[in-house]
Amino acid sequence: MDKDTFTVIVVPHDPQKTRNYKVPYRLFYVLVTLVAIGLVAMVIFLATYGKLLIKARESVLLAGQVEELTKRNAQIGEVVRDLSELHAMDLKVRRMLGVDIAAEDSLALSRAQETEEQTDGDVQIGKEQMLRSIPSFWPVRGYITKSFNIAGGRGDADYHPGLDIGVDRGTPVRAAASGYVEEAGWDDTYGYFVKIDHGYGIKTLYGHNDRLVVMRGERVGRGQTIAYSGNSGRSTAPHLHFEVIQDNVNVDPLKYLLK
Repeated sequence: MDKDTFTVIVVPHDPQKTRNYKVPYRLFYVLVTLVAIGLVAMVIFLATYGKLLIKARESVLLAGQVEELTKRNAQIGEVVRDLSELHAMDLKVRRMLGVDIAAEDSLALSRAQETEEQTDGDVQIGKEQMLRSIPSFWPVRGYITKSFNIAGGRGDADYHPGLDIGVDRGTPVRAAASGYVEEAGWDDTYGYFVKIDHGYGIKTLYGHNDRLVVMRGERVGRGQTIAYSGNSGRSTAPHLHFEVIQDNVNVDPLKYLLK
């Protein structure tokens, strides 16, 4: 018997057709090795391909998340820019009024001004809107009968949060700046009064009128007639009581009014 071979017997349904095949051990070992290598290669391929499929799916999901985050970042960037512009506008108004601002705010304002130089058209519009909102227009022309004084606080007898300007009854009272009518009606102290919100934290009040010609929510322009002066409320003679409120604090109107 040949020790280097083994016999493979194939027995079909018909025993007479039985076949004997001698197979060398070396060839058998080579075939077994090739089959094993093929199986291992197939397992590795399937494992690698499965990981690739998982990674491909993860990439698609990540791409969607990145797109959503990009949109959100853009929206946040717009909000931040809007807030920065509003803050810079507030600092400008404060500087124009001679109010001291912090060093970091001064630096922020300088940076904002540099940005404005790059967008002259938009800046010009913004400046015009801001200037129209500063109450520099005299609501009436007359003698100042009582000046601004809040040094002693509200309990002080000389406390007076505005200007009293003596004028004849029926004198047209004009808006000191553009804005929206926040209030218009009767007050036991101010009588018939109008309060205008000019934006940028600035408001004006016009008291002791004889009659009003504007309503709450109405848009008014600088110099527009809003009332006619009188002697209503706690008043001893016809005059206009005029106040300027900045960030909810009364300030001297003469800091705003042009000479």
